[in-house]
Amino acid sequence: MATEATRIAVYAGTFDSQPLVFAHLEDAMPGLDLAEVEVIMGDPRARLAHHFETDLAQALEDALGLHTTCVLIFPEAVPEGRLLPDRSDRLTGLGVHRGVRHRPGPGGIVPE
Repeated sequence: MATEATRIAVYAGTFDSQPLVFAHLEDAMPGLDLAEVEVIMGDPRARLAHHFETDLAQALEDALGLHTTCVLIFPEAVPEGRLLPDRSDRLTGLGVHRGVRHRPGPGGIVPE
C-alpha cells in the first residue's frame, strides 16, 4: 500500500446517509469527483487517525461537536482552477489540513 502526503479539506455536517451527503455536494460544489471524497458517519476517531496525526485527528473530532458527519475532500476531487467554499448551507468547513492518503500499490511514502 502506498501512502501519499496530501492536503485534505475537512467539513462537518449532519446527514442521515452518505447518498444525502453526495446529493448535497453535487448541489453545493458542482463538478466534484465524488470518488475522491470520503464520508465518515458515526464515531470518526479511527478514520480520522487513518489520515491525520493523532493531535490533529483529536482536534478535528472535537471540532465536529454535535455534527454526525465528517466529509474529507481530497485534492483530486476538485476540478482544476476551482476553489472549495468555506461552508455551505449544510456543511461547516474545518479547514484544509496536511494528512496522508493510503492507496493500493507499492509501499512507501510519496511526497505531495
